Amino acid sequence: MSDRVFVSNLCLHGFHGVHSAEKNLGQKFFLDMDCELAGPATTTDLMRNAVDYGALCDLAAKLSAETVFNLIETFAERIAQAVLDTQPLVQRVTVTVRKPSAPIRHFVDHVGVVVTRSRND
Repeated sequence: MSDRVFVSNLCLHGFHGVHSAEKNLGQKFFLDMDCELAGPATTTDLMRNAVDYGALCDLAAKLSAETVFNLIETFAERIAQAVLDTQPLVQRVTVTVRKPSAPIRHFVDHVGVVVTRSRND
């Protein structure tokens, strides 16, 4: 069995990056969280026995608001660890962070990072 709960394209404004303009002005970041569960998504039809995707969004938003990260790699890692720390049903989580306004000289839709963490790591 491989049930999943996911969030796609959560948009957050943050002040993450290594350049001073990124830290002063901030920018949009888009996040995906894909949670592989240890068992069925639910057996009772009760929220207390499920992973709350609203809580996943709140967790990422709180981390983004409370901490300024130089690297989106660190941002993604902290989100992944927080999901594992707060969601006992999640066995493995993949967090994608996309940065559409990266200060680079090339024309890209976005740059980003993907991290996967599990309870076995």
